[in-house]
Amino acid sequence: MANIKRLVEYSKTEPARIFLISLLAITLSTADQSLFSYAIPGMLEEFNINLKIIGYMLSASFFVASFAVVLVGMLSDYIGRRRVLVSLLGFSALFVGLHAFADSLLVLTILRISGFALGAGLYLVASTMVVETAPQQYRGLIAGTLQIGYPLGFAIASLIVVPLIGSYGWRSIFLPAFVVLLLSPLIAYLLPESSRFKNIKQQSGGNENGKGLSDSLFELLEEHKTNLFICFAGSFFISFAIGGTTYFLPTFLVSHYGMTLSQAGSIVGSSYAIGAVGYILSSVVGEFVLTRRNTLIIWILFGGLFFLYAIWEAQLGIILTLSLGMTILFLYGSEAVRMPMIGELFPTHLRATATGVSGSLAVTTAWLLAPLLIPWGSESIGWPLTLTYFGIIPLFLSSIVFLFLPNKYSNTQIY
Repeated sequence: MANIKRLVEYSKTEPARIFLISLLAITLSTADQSLFSYAIPGMLEEFNINLKIIGYMLSASFFVASFAVVLVGMLSDYIGRRRVLVSLLGFSALFVGLHAFADSLLVLTILRISGFALGAGLYLVASTMVVETAPQQYRGLIAGTLQIGYPLGFAIASLIVVPLIGSYGWRSIFLPAFVVLLLSPLIAYLLPESSRFKNIKQQSGGNENGKGLSDSLFELLEEHKTNLFICFAGSFFISFAIGGTTYFLPTFLVSHYGMTLSQAGSIVGSSYAIGAVGYILSSVVGEFVLTRRNTLIIWILFGGLFFLYAIWEAQLGIILTLSLGMTILFLYGSEAVRMPMIGELFPTHLRATATGVSGSLAVTTAWLLAPLLIPWGSESIGWPLTLTYFGIIPLFLSSIVFLFLPNKYSNTQIY
C-alpha cells in the first residue's frame, strides 16, 4: 500500500509530467517512423525497384543518423533536453508527412534520411530526461515503462495503415504525421526542463565556464571508456537483430507466407500489442526482483528462443501471431532495462552524450548494416536462414557481452 501511495503522489509531480509527455513523444515519433516499413511493398511496386534499393535507402538513413544521435546527445547536454526534444519531434514529423508527396525515388530517399536522422535522437533525449527525474526507488520501473512507447507506436501505426493503405495506397498512410507536427507546439508548452540538468548547469555556471559542445564527448572517452565500449558492443548486437525484424517483418510475412499488405499489417500490429506487456514486466523484474543487467540478459535469451520458434516452427494463424508477440515481449521488452541501465552508469553532465554514443549510435550503426545484409540473404539463402544468421546469433552474442558490465543494484543513486 505504501508503494502504491508513493506512486499516486508521484503522478501529481513535475517528473510525472515529464514522463507522460516523453512517453507521448516517443509513441508519436515511433508511429511516424514505423509507417515506412508498412509502405515498403507498395514502394517496390510503384517505383519498380527491388528490396536491395530499399536496403540502401535505410542504410543511408542510419548512416546519417549515426552522426545525428551523437550530436543530439552533446547538444542536449549543452543547451538542455526540452528544446532539443520538441524540435526533433516537430521537424521529423514534417519530413515523414512529406513522404506522401514524393514524386521520385531520390526525393523519397532524402525525406527518409532527414526524417529518421531527426527522429532517432528523440528517443535518447526522452529516456535521459526520465532517468534523471524519476524517484530513485522507482527509476527503473518508470524509465522502463517509457520504452512501451515503441510497441505502442507500431500498434497505433497499424491501426492507421490497415484502413488507409487498402483504399488509398501507401502514400496516404504518411499524412497523419502532420497531426504530430501540429501537436509539437503544445508539447513544447507543457514539457518542463529536467530539474537535475538545470541544477548541474547552475552549479557549473551554465555554458559560461568555457566548455565547448564536444567537451562532454572527450571526457566520456577518457574517463568512462570501458563501460562505454561494453554498452556499445552489447547494444550493437541486439539492435542488429531487432533492425531486421522492425523494417522487414511485414515484407517477410508477405514474401514468405504470401499474405496481403493488410494481413501482414494486422499480424504485426497484434504482435506489438502483445509485446507491449514485456516492457512493464521487465521493468518490474529489473526493479524489484533481479538487477537490470541480469534481467536484460534473460530477456534477450528468451526473445531469441521465441524468435527461433517463430521463424522455423510457427504456422499461419494464432500460433504465428503469439510466437511473434512473445518474441517482441522479451526482445523488445529488453529495451526497458537496457536504456535505464545505461543511463545509470554515467554522470548527469555526460548522460545524454553517453546514451547517444553507447545506446543510440550502436542502434543506428547496427541498423545501417541490417538493411544491406537482410535483402541479400532473403534472395540468396531464404528468409528463415537469413533471420537466423542475422537475428538469432547476434542475440546470443549480445547476452555474452552484457555479462561484462557491473551488476549494480537497481536503486543505486545516480550522480
